[in-house]
Amino acid sequence: MNQSTTLEIGSCNPARVLFVDDEPLVLEGLRRSVHREFAADLAEGFEEGLAKLRKDGPYPVVVSDMRMPGMDGAKFLATVRTISPDSIRVMLTGHNDIEAAVRAVNEGQIFRFLTKPVTPKTLLDTLHVCVAQYHSACLEKQQLKITLEALEQLDLGTLTALARAIDAKSTWTAGHSERVTNLALKLGHAMGLPAKSLQIIHRGGLLHDIGKIGTPLTILDKPATLEPGEMQIMRDHVNIGVRILEPIPCFRDALPMVAQHHEWLDGSGYPAGLAGESICLHARILAVADCYDAMVSDRPYRNGLPKRQALEILGQRSGTQYDPLVIEMFMRLAAAGQLT
Repeated sequence: MNQSTTLEIGSCNPARVLFVDDEPLVLEGLRRSVHREFAADLAEGFEEGLAKLRKDGPYPVVVSDMRMPGMDGAKFLATVRTISPDSIRVMLTGHNDIEAAVRAVNEGQIFRFLTKPVTPKTLLDTLHVCVAQYHSACLEKQQLKITLEALEQLDLGTLTALARAIDAKSTWTAGHSERVTNLALKLGHAMGLPAKSLQIIHRGGLLHDIGKIGTPLTILDKPATLEPGEMQIMRDHVNIGVRILEPIPCFRDALPMVAQHHEWLDGSGYPAGLAGESICLHARILAVADCYDAMVSDRPYRNGLPKRQALEILGQRSGTQYDPLVIEMFMRLAAAGQLT
């Protein structure tokens, strides 16, 4: 199937898969395993695979062998992520390639890896899950694209509705952005910030997690500790959020909040490793509000902490993770019963 398409986010064809392997017989076997339900394109090696992606992509699913001459599957899938970030990536690996599979998760952020030889049923089941994930993400991005076209004219009520839509992706995050925004605004008021700063905090707080529109629900709702590759996907929500809002002039003042709300005062945060006053004050305020709400709220992997324990943890992280002045004001608000 050589229909030429562009890499637009709205191009959702749920029936195409690209298999990449340096052995023609293996490729043909994969095609036969899925041909009744999927239109499979075959690429002998990484060069042909990248060429097909650029010419005929995007593919909902890209399946690559690990061991290929010239470029192994981990590097290939990492490159696929750059060329076609919406494609769901799957690794085929041998029994002795577990370390390579872990590297593929970290470098290419693959969605699944399958051990060879893979049965037709296992392969089909995996492809169905991958296509469902791709199609869901495409629909979300189409809806987001439509919404973003009107963002220039949005009032705070509409921004609140958008924040609710983002948080509703997972039952565990429902209401999070609004609660964090309210806490950050209380901090801003208590610190005597001017009206312009409070307006920035209001917008940035509501939209700080907009990048989670690109985070798979399987990661958001995972009832266990995230693996390193999954953690990197989760962390990517910061950069995704910046890319979403960057073209919109009226949100430029709030971009540092979106970009920096996971930076730590001692420089050990992400994504840029900023430290001290290199982190904007609005983001330092948001970080405290964000962490507090996350700690006292239930998550799929733990119950919410008691408020007293959450405050103790914040106090312990003052000066390392959080701005001491912000923490001091947060404690005053807590002591005055003004956090709820």
